[in-house]
Order: sequence, then structure tokens, then C-alpha cells
Amino acid sequence: MNMKKLISQIDKIDNMKDMNNVIASLKIRRAFLKNELARKAKASFSVGDAVNIDSKKGSLSGTIQKVNRTRAVVLISGESYNVPFSIMEAS
Repeated sequence: MNMKKLISQIDKIDNMKDMNNVIASLKIRRAFLKNELARKAKASFSVGDAVNIDSKKGSLSGTIQKVNRTRAVVLISGESYNVPFSIMEAS
């Protein structure tokens, strides 16, 4: 089903019970996809890897000290930070 048809079908929902079921299903699917992305990102990084981080302060460079479930501890300019995999890329 393409996105336009899906949105059209959602627009046709006329009661809260069905709408809540759709919302619950979307939340479950979003959590699954987010976990898959984190799993793939975690598999691509290991301790000692040099990484670039796109943060609010700009692009930073560091080295991974520890890999956790959804984040890595990264040494940046002598300080350790917990960094989500989603904003890291290999340098």
C-alpha cells in the first residue's frame, strides 16, 4: 500500500477506538524500527574507532571508549560523553 492510500484510509477513521488502535500499532512499529537502527549502528562501531559527531556545537571528533546498548562513551578533547549512535559516523 502506498503512503497516499494509507493516509487516506487513516483519514476515514471515525471513532476513537479504531484511531487508538492505529496509534498503538504505529508506536510499536516505530519502536521496532528504532531498535533495528540502533542494533545496526552498534554493530558498525567498536572500541577504539575514531568517529565524527554531528552535535548542536558543530562537528566533533572523538574515539569510542565503550559501546553500550544505544549509545557509546566517546572521548572528545579529553572528556567522556555518552553519544547516541544516530549522530555518530566513522571518520
